[in-house]
Amino acid sequence: MGLFSFLSSSRRGLDTGGTTFDFDLGRFRVGQTSIGHHPSEHDHFSDELKESAIFEDEKTGVELGTRDGVLDYAFLNMEHFRGRILFNGGSLNLGAESSEDDVKKVFGEPYWTDRSDGELILFYEYSGGTLELQFEFPDSTNLGFITLSRSGILSEEVQRKRYGVNKPWPPR
Repeated sequence: MGLFSFLSSSRRGLDTGGTTFDFDLGRFRVGQTSIGHHPSEHDHFSDELKESAIFEDEKTGVELGTRDGVLDYAFLNMEHFRGRILFNGGSLNLGAESSEDDVKKVFGEPYWTDRSDGELILFYEYSGGTLELQFEFPDSTNLGFITLSRSGILSEEVQRKRYGVNKPWPPR
């Protein structure tokens, strides 16, 4: 089950028949669909998201969710992810074996780092905190999950307190 699946009881999976996904972490885009926009007709998942708030394909390690008809988040399980990870259109070599340093080489220092319960989460905040990119390392060493989201976890004051964030909000 994906990280955000609990948000909606309306879930359906789709066998993509070998289709792969392109995730552009610099443009906050899945295929031709940007986070915060209606799914593009050119993306194979758009029909499914018209009928269900969540698209989940466990075979490719992808979960997508909509809110009010627009793409709200994209969640990648790196153990199963089959697709391409891009950064502003160029290939990005990130996978389940990637480390914290590998992520920081591309994205720089995160807005916030959480090291608790034996795991590591790097939070990157963009557009005044309205877009969030997370890299989660469940064992503190290897990349397990990537999440792109609109109004992410740290956009909520209660969550910032929970994570011990002591930086000004919204981030600049």
